[in-house]
Amino acid sequence: MTPPHRRPHRHPLRRLPARGTALALLTLLPLLGGSACTQDNKPPTPASAPTAPTGPALTTAQAELLALTRFTNYRRGTAQVTADIPVQGHAARLTGRLDWRRGTGLAILQGNGGLLEHVRHLLRWNRTTVSMKRNWTDPLPTHPPRGGWTQRALAARTSTIDTTLLLLLNLAADRPDNARLLLRSGARHLRNDKVAGVPVTVFAGPSATTPQGTTPGRTRYWIDAEGTLRRFSARLGGGTEWLVATFSA
Repeated sequence: MTPPHRRPHRHPLRRLPARGTALALLTLLPLLGGSACTQDNKPPTPASAPTAPTGPALTTAQAELLALTRFTNYRRGTAQVTADIPVQGHAARLTGRLDWRRGTGLAILQGNGGLLEHVRHLLRWNRTTVSMKRNWTDPLPTHPPRGGWTQRALAARTSTIDTTLLLLLNLAADRPDNARLLLRSGARHLRNDKVAGVPVTVFAGPSATTPQGTTPGRTRYWIDAEGTLRRFSARLGGGTEWLVATFSA
């Protein structure tokens, strides 16, 4: 008997459902761990979490802009990223490159005090695994070097760094989010500002609903007039500090 034909295993970009999510990556935040919001043009450092966001509810046009953000990133394909990650009161810096269509990243993790004082590792990752080359002394390579990697499962529920790696990849999706849901989500227009001289609109992401009630949105988005995400910030888990990630072409 001829065995049935099996299709080759593939790793497509994971599609997150639009129903009930409104920027679906936000459903991860109550489950994950740590993070830094700063004044927009100052070097990001760990900072206390703000109170509930103040600002008007989104207009239809603003909801549509925010709903297109992850899809715009996916169509953009790749981006350079610099992210400051709060780790036990110190900011570790991740500098590298994201491939949003493939769902992968390559970056150097540089410690700055605490347990990460002397850390400088090369990381490559996807949504399920992280590989590391310890004590990396060279600049960021164009392509991941062969051999010498230590690989492990990505532990987004227990590691602030792994949470950051996953969130950065989940800032892209192969379809827009639901603008109508965003209008009812508690997302807010905070202000107009600039990132690296580029005018942006700053949004607070949707509120999170938990068994204890509704909590203020844990995310902030700096989006330019073309719909490009210039900066992203998130407060993860029960932490009081914010992750800050800035993007460029």
